[in-house]
Amino acid sequence: MEKHKFTIAIGGEKKEATEKANAVATLASYLDAKTLRALAHVVKTDPKKVAIAKSFLGGL
Repeated sequence: MEKHKFTIAIGGEKKEATEKANAVATLASYLDAKTLRALAHVVKTDPKKVAIAKSFLGGL
């Protein structure tokens, strides 16, 4: 599989932005594009499901 590099901008303090970028890279390496699009759609449109996921993850 080919690897590609992208430049993205993530707001916030450097440490938090780095953690977010690493988390996104991890998700991208394990999930296909269709699944990532579906996840992004849920995050954007269904705050109840996001709240349930956060509580499942320990309220992060």
